[in-house]
Amino acid sequence: MNRAGYEHLLQAAGICVSARIPALLWGDPGQGKTAAIESARASGWHVETLIISHYEPSDFAGLPVLVDGRVELAPPAWAVRLRDHPGPAIAFFDEFSTASPALQAAALRPLTHYEVGALQLPETVSFLAAANPADVAAAGWELAAPTASRFVHLDWELPLEVYSEALVTGVWPTMPVYDLPADFADHLLAQRVLVSGFLRARSSQLSAIPKTAVDRGKAFPTPRTWDYAARLVALARAVGAPDAVVRLLVAGCVGSAAAHEFLFWSLAQDLPDSRAILADPTGPWFTGERPDHVYVVLQGVVGAASQDGTPDAWTAATVACCTAAEQVGVDPAVPAIRALLRNRPRDAALPPAITVFGSVLALAGLLPGAGAGGAGSGAGRAARR
Repeated sequence: MNRAGYEHLLQAAGICVSARIPALLWGDPGQGKTAAIESARASGWHVETLIISHYEPSDFAGLPVLVDGRVELAPPAWAVRLRDHPGPAIAFFDEFSTASPALQAAALRPLTHYEVGALQLPETVSFLAAANPADVAAAGWELAAPTASRFVHLDWELPLEVYSEALVTGVWPTMPVYDLPADFADHLLAQRVLVSGFLRARSSQLSAIPKTAVDRGKAFPTPRTWDYAARLVALARAVGAPDAVVRLLVAGCVGSAAAHEFLFWSLAQDLPDSRAILADPTGPWFTGERPDHVYVVLQGVVGAASQDGTPDAWTAATVACCTAAEQVGVDPAVPAIRALLRNRPRDAALPPAITVFGSVLALAGLLPGAGAGGAGSGAGRAARR
């Protein structure tokens, strides 16, 4: 790894922190993982560092205490300090590969629900962890699959170039952290559309738990980790991170093989602007397009209409689905039209062209008695049930 690779790794870790998605840095002892994470203090973040093997399961699940005749789970001091800190903070679990299976199980709820005993951590708190590979860790354990799937896994290395320069100058690279940009929601929609389209084409990649214990302790595809990937890529794109950082993040969520396939597939997509389609839903957007491409485009249209939230946007999205059905066939538009009908605003007009989906939606119970005369009333009743 060279200096650029090291800075990409730091940026990937900072994006995880900023998106509040737990990340785990894997590397040999003495490689500066702890120092890199604690460098966030230079950006005004409070860092609460815990050597996890020094704690008990009750330090994460809460200690049972009797209060007014009831048993409550009292939070530990580290969680209280994080709650009471007025600014952004990081809960840093160091030496995570020394956590016994009981400790790993106790840490599951804090990592995903930000709950420590009876205490709810605020949205200003993020989780990071660092670990040595089990074969070099002091009393190391492999991570269980439920624990591993809660982290983004980043392989850490300190390049000689960085070390030698910083050793002389005393200036070490720091981990960048970000506020969510104003256009983050648009980037998130775009990435969720791509993930949805990819998994529609490659359904076997939705969940693929590795067969060996070693591989189950690293990144692999699950619905949770795909959601992580969409959120992290959205933030990476929003802050202008390079493609190398995006690759690190996706591979850290779903594993190298699935990441390579997803990113290659994403590059092949040339998606039109969803809001442009809403503005002109009867245009020639779909003529000559592949069915899988039409599916992805329409998912973007559904998402844009949901973000808009108005009856007019819903009707325009429905018209776009009808246009796609007329231009390339019904099948790729069915998932989108079903999603729209299940979430129809109260005052949204149902376009007459909806009859193109009559038989399909009638079978799904969304358009009973479909036909030229009954489509509007039938769909209206179904959408409001």
